[in-house]
Amino acid sequence: MKKIFALTAMSSALLLAACGGGDINLSPTNIDNSVDNSTSNGGSGGSNPCASYVESGQTYQGQVVGADCFYPASFVSSANPITAPTVKFQTIAGVHEFADSLFIGDDVDAQAAAAGTLIPQEGEGTKLTIDAGVTMVFKRPESYVRIARGSQIFAEGTPGSPITFTADEDIDGVATEDDRGLWGGLQINGNGKTNKCHDGTASGSGTGAVSDFVATANNVHNCNQEAEGQPATYGGNNNAESSGVLKYVVVKHAGFEVIDGNELNAVTLNGVGSGTIISHVQAYTTQDDGFEMFGGAVNLDHIVVVNAGDDSIDYSEGYNGKIQYAVVVHTSGANRCIEGDNTGSNRGDGITPKTNLIISNMTCVTSGIKENTGVNATSKGDSEGPLFREGVHFQMYNSIVTSNAAGMASQECLELDDTEGPQTIDAAQDKTSKASSNVIACTEATKVSGATKGNFDLVNWLAGGGINADTPANDNTNNVIITGADLPAQSLIVGGVGTRGYKTAAAITNGAGTPVFDQASALTDVSTIDASFFAKPTYLGGANAGDDWLAGWTVGLTAPLNP
Repeated sequence: MKKIFALTAMSSALLLAACGGGDINLSPTNIDNSVDNSTSNGGSGGSNPCASYVESGQTYQGQVVGADCFYPASFVSSANPITAPTVKFQTIAGVHEFADSLFIGDDVDAQAAAAGTLIPQEGEGTKLTIDAGVTMVFKRPESYVRIARGSQIFAEGTPGSPITFTADEDIDGVATEDDRGLWGGLQINGNGKTNKCHDGTASGSGTGAVSDFVATANNVHNCNQEAEGQPATYGGNNNAESSGVLKYVVVKHAGFEVIDGNELNAVTLNGVGSGTIISHVQAYTTQDDGFEMFGGAVNLDHIVVVNAGDDSIDYSEGYNGKIQYAVVVHTSGANRCIEGDNTGSNRGDGITPKTNLIISNMTCVTSGIKENTGVNATSKGDSEGPLFREGVHFQMYNSIVTSNAAGMASQECLELDDTEGPQTIDAAQDKTSKASSNVIACTEATKVSGATKGNFDLVNWLAGGGINADTPANDNTNNVIITGADLPAQSLIVGGVGTRGYKTAAAITNGAGTPVFDQASALTDVSTIDASFFAKPTYLGGANAGDDWLAGWTVGLTAPLNP
């Protein structure tokens, strides 16, 4: 039986008197009641605005502490998920603060599924709603938000009232931009496909096996792939599923190592389907990745990553989604703007779905930082642009990759790696992978790695191919590489503070001041690929002066830098 958390009159008075600086230390009285006795311990007129839910006939509700709402482990924790039909966190004067994790919905693992427990499908689990302007704060570094399969999150902020997920130190005003991993992050587990599981129809030797799928009454094939963090499962056969909505959401200071050797990301999307809406979401100052997609087909638009410790956008396991309007800015530590894999170190020959991201209008600003050098010791690798490897397919359009270091100094700004086998290069050669209307302006613009590349020429591939048998003609057009003496003295990315530009300049010029890319005529109309998601672009990159969609709700690009 769950316990209702209540405060005695004396402890309530002491706690309210002790509140200050945003730190809350409670010693609750756990009362094994079957009624809600916490609805009149603070707030206007004695009302309690804190979230509540009803389960097994009992009501559970958070505690009012000054202007804040506090939720002890008896309300929700990693060992005590909310499994009621609904729970809502409304706008309050203060913050919603959690003593432990916020776990939503029942997790059905492979063992339970094999024993006959039905795996919840889209909308069958708990629905979490978070109102615009709400700040969700986590006191323990190992705490995080987890949405189980079948459950959904509806966090819909606005430009003037974004929703923030952050750590206690941030609210106390002591967190700086160097403080990564102060809490876990946001993890959503869906019923979408992952090529770590397959149904036996594929050839090759991936890690998946027929036994990874469990026949159930409500889904013919359900994959039960283990997620990062504490034990949880994701996967299924429904790439169109909806795990909810994230709009105008900022996730800050995330990425704690929840279990040994296993760090979470700001936003982890495991097997999340295309029915989910991810729009205007920022990852700021993370220990690991900004956004990571393991399988599924979720689409993302208007996403921002600033100061990720590892990759800003990472994907694998047969992810087949689309991204339009993405801004990535490397600052004190980073690895790659994009890292695309297929099934990890195993290429998954013949196993479907193949990993294939289609991205348009990305701004990738690298920093020239080298791994573990001087003050940049927190970086997990060299600051680089997109890397596509391990059999991954990709399509990249209307994007700019450059550097904010002096002289646009960089490590590789676009790399194809076939170290694990020829599939990545094969996809480029047979026109499966494509790139058009991109500008790369860096001292090290391109790189090809691996032993099977032959005479494949990435520069010529970007220009349309046809130089040799290993680089046959293709349909790539309007790609521009600016490097060496041709690099302009001025940045092609403007706005922001100091080196934190994020808007594409009106003119793309070389070192002689000559325009080299016409934003009026050289763009690729990606709406012809999928008009239901892609908009016809009107400028290169993720944002410009005429479309500064980041203004007012993002952090880390304009003063103050350490909000």
